[in-house]
Amino acid sequence: MKSRGQFDIRAQREGGAPAPVPHLRRCGLSWPRYAALPGWAKLCRAYGAGVAVDSEVASKKKAGGTPALQIARAANVICLAALALLFAGCRMDMHQQPKYLPYEPTTFFDDGRSERPVVPGTVARGQLRLDELLYTGKENGVLSNKFPFPITRDDLERGRQRYNIYCTPCHDYTGSGQGIVVQRGFPPPPSYHIDRLRQAPVGHFFDVMSNGYGSMYSYASRIEPEDRWRIAAYIRVLQLSQHATEQDVPPSERPQLNQLNAGQPQ
Repeated sequence: MKSRGQFDIRAQREGGAPAPVPHLRRCGLSWPRYAALPGWAKLCRAYGAGVAVDSEVASKKKAGGTPALQIARAANVICLAALALLFAGCRMDMHQQPKYLPYEPTTFFDDGRSERPVVPGTVARGQLRLDELLYTGKENGVLSNKFPFPITRDDLERGRQRYNIYCTPCHDYTGSGQGIVVQRGFPPPPSYHIDRLRQAPVGHFFDVMSNGYGSMYSYASRIEPEDRWRIAAYIRVLQLSQHATEQDVPPSERPQLNQLNAGQPQ
């Protein structure tokens, strides 16, 4: 059934003239027949072709789209992924810290160094070392022969423990300078039992541990100042152990020492 004003498209396609459309009857009324408007047939053909194309595209979309559309979709996905990676790489946060590494040069300062010298008079927190004897082993710039605090038996035990950890590889357990690294070719240190070191002030051993001497490097970063003094006290014990006399033994223990000496073969 055709509406008013339509014409027979099939007739035109077959080469015939537009056939008049029969009048329609609605509710017992009749409308007169009108001729088709000029160009109407061409418009309707274009519309029909467009509907067919739209239906074909819609069916292809349901099946996944045309090859060109699929390529465009893939390209969009790749571009979005690349942008996401780009923006993720631009984050500073903790991934790329705006700082200078040790000894890294810079053009900000005239000398080209990123590490700046300490301001004169600067004292780090907890590093206000006013006790010259405790922290340098000296008094008025001269090596001292006294300890900055009283040495107890617990201090000697602590000094022995630290000595066994840090000193025995070179100086051995008796202080003779024949440690395990020396036995493997390292230059031997001097024995603690030579006259020069027996007569050296105790501050000398503290100074050597703090600043190094010869082939020995500084242990200041490894051993606290108090423990360095305890090691120096234990070195005095080792020196005394190899050069002690009967007068160094307490009177109450001399009889026991004499009995031990009497039982030993001459």
